[in-house]
Amino acid sequence: MTTHRLASRSTLAPVTERRQIAPGLVVLRFLHPHIASTVEPGQFVNVLPKVGFTAPLLRRPFSVYWIEGEECEIIIQDHGLGTSILANTQVGEHLDVLGPLGSPWRYKSDDFDTAVLVVGGVGVAAMPLLTKHFLKNEVPFSTYYGARNDTLFADEYLAKVRYATDDGSKGYHGTNISLLRDELEKGSHPRIKLFACGPTKMMQAAIALADEFNVPCEVSLETEMACGVGICQGCPVETSVTENVTSGKKFYLVCTQGPSFLKEQIVI
Repeated sequence: MTTHRLASRSTLAPVTERRQIAPGLVVLRFLHPHIASTVEPGQFVNVLPKVGFTAPLLRRPFSVYWIEGEECEIIIQDHGLGTSILANTQVGEHLDVLGPLGSPWRYKSDDFDTAVLVVGGVGVAAMPLLTKHFLKNEVPFSTYYGARNDTLFADEYLAKVRYATDDGSKGYHGTNISLLRDELEKGSHPRIKLFACGPTKMMQAAIALADEFNVPCEVSLETEMACGVGICQGCPVETSVTENVTSGKKFYLVCTQGPSFLKEQIVI
């Protein structure tokens, strides 16, 4: 199979596999040699809901969930018109894909010895490539994955996972933040950095925990985007960086300056 160029960085990519991994969560695998060979952990793609549809017109952003050879995967949560159209894309159909976009995780920094991945909901999509890097480079890490119940985990590419469920149906009975707090109080993780992606409340709790224990924390934001390249200005996040605020700059754009930010950079 071959891909077909539409314009700069936008490609018609044939879908090669579709599978459901949890209630309402569908993985689409598509052929895209450029993304597969250049994407870094934490970057994303912007996808137009099914080629040929006239509505909805806006692209949807998705973290690159996995790469294998010349193929890439994204996770789609079926919860609206656009995502429903995408989730029902079948093998042999094509996606209009723009990417890779955004900045990767700061996963090569020297400010930590042990990585702690904090995962909730479809935020899991940002974690497998990061996991792959840490495994390949023998970086110590652990993963704290929280969900409402045991049917909602999408953990096929994760490793070293500690589970937490609101209803106690799998692993720790409570939130993954509470579980992580228990471990930090034991001193289980030396010189750590948190990498968090999930619901806003979970990331706020992760930031608060990082502040409490005085450890670095980076969060990957999930937000609606249209262009994905900074033109539409539709994905602002409030900045807390002093020099930005004093100069009158009140916002970062998630698509170009994120989606990953250090906890000191933003207000969520």
